[in-house]
Amino acid sequence: MTSRLIVLGPLCTSLVLALSACSDDTTSVEGTDTDTDTNTDTSSTDTNIDTTDDEIGTDTDTDTDTDTDTGPDGGLCERLGGEQGIDLLNKDFVARVLLDQRINAYFLNEDVNGASLITCLDKQIGEAAGCEGVVYDCADMLSAHAGMGISAQDFADLAEDYSLALDDHQAGAAPTLTDEDEITIIELLAGMAPEIIEDLNDDSTVYQRIGRKPALIDLIGMPGQPGSFVDYVADDLQVNGFFAGTDFVRLNTCLTRQFAGFDSGPAVYGGEVDSPGPGIDEGVALDAQCLDMVTSHAGIEDDAMSLITIDDFNALVLDLAMAMGDAALTEADQLIIVEALEPMCVQIVNDHPNDCPGNNEIEVFEDLAVGVAPIPDGYSGDIDQMACVEFEAEASEFDFVSRVSVEIGVTNSWIGDLVVKLGSPDGTVTTLLSRPGVAEVIDDGTGCSGDSSDIISSSPILFIDGGAKDAETMGDGISSTEDVCADDMECEYDPNSGAATPGSLGDLTGTAASGTWRVCVTDACGGSGSYDLVRITLERGKIGL
Repeated sequence: MTSRLIVLGPLCTSLVLALSACSDDTTSVEGTDTDTDTNTDTSSTDTNIDTTDDEIGTDTDTDTDTDTDTGPDGGLCERLGGEQGIDLLNKDFVARVLLDQRINAYFLNEDVNGASLITCLDKQIGEAAGCEGVVYDCADMLSAHAGMGISAQDFADLAEDYSLALDDHQAGAAPTLTDEDEITIIELLAGMAPEIIEDLNDDSTVYQRIGRKPALIDLIGMPGQPGSFVDYVADDLQVNGFFAGTDFVRLNTCLTRQFAGFDSGPAVYGGEVDSPGPGIDEGVALDAQCLDMVTSHAGIEDDAMSLITIDDFNALVLDLAMAMGDAALTEADQLIIVEALEPMCVQIVNDHPNDCPGNNEIEVFEDLAVGVAPIPDGYSGDIDQMACVEFEAEASEFDFVSRVSVEIGVTNSWIGDLVVKLGSPDGTVTTLLSRPGVAEVIDDGTGCSGDSSDIISSSPILFIDGGAKDAETMGDGISSTEDVCADDMECEYDPNSGAATPGSLGDLTGTAASGTWRVCVTDACGGSGSYDLVRITLERGKIGL
């Protein structure tokens, strides 16, 4: 028995190193009739992995004149153990392939019909071995493998697995099988190479260039595996709080499969099957497949009860970049992987996903000479009684509000008399300022003359969610002769609705962005003032969340 290396002739020193170069020259062994005139037409030969329940296997539209009686014990079919023995051989081969991390990414997908693959292999080998009545009628090799990106190394590894299966078959179920018989079968496989291999230099895709699945498994890694992506994440205070209780075995499998599908790689993310053995795609199964990004990240919070933000996503990408650098990936390949991740941003970020690149635009509406003077006195709670400036936001692909802020320039005595409201296209009225310093009971204008400090339009104030100071405290700390913002340098405020209907600018997120926006101001008591400047900064997004 020839173990591991099959000598095919003077030009082919081993199956692994030169399989695709082997032709018809076989090694003659003394005392053995090797009159093997293999005139094989491989123009339509296939080892097909069909994604349907139809034909899978190798269509060898062959004219093979092979002396299958070579050897001491009858024909090759008989020495292989007949059709039953050939089936055992092919089942052993497929089992080896499923455990071979170098190439199993092509096979561990739910759309691969393993039973049909074995059936077609049985027909292929059975016909070539001269088994009576066996005819290969499965799909042709060229069309079946088109677009799969199979590399020369992939093919050599697969053929090596078949050679090892033949060795074990010879040592067990088929003791009369000769080394020359193995050569005959291996040459049949070798003849298929030109129609299976699309990537002759093992470099057509990032999957091939970085070292295929074994390299990806190490790149993703585990906590405590220095230089791996997951280890960088585990040490990253920005994001590691999201990973408490994570099944890292499953995470490695899912991320490995996801990356193995980038750039036309062979794995189908979300199409997992049961693990074929220990250490192989563990943590997933046909009934426990990897989840899509939206489902797997919906509602996820870190240990501080915070949702995933664009800053968290960017931190993950940076961790990955560091791991890819440690793995010596080229900048070009790193870019391919990062670009593959970019569309996932809106699926992963669950706090303002419109922050993701390409998912938002900022539109600024402003009037620097409003000309509404004086600001009307008296107020009953009706926005239509106020001095309003309107802006029209046109419809676009960015249909939803992501964020909004309002800046106004007003000259008025007694800041404690002012009321400022924002009206949005969907009819929502948000009170930004309600008579600071007045403990009003209802929003009807009764009760005024709160804080006595003034405001001047040359020092505009900004209303933004999470502003540095509560709008209700506007003017505290300065005298009645001083101006808000100009004298106290407090120019940014978090809106406070006072007695008006509660609501914040953040409540507008996900509402209609296009339509009429208006910013309205009034003096709830008698006084004089002018409304001189208004600016709305509207961040518009594609997602209504």
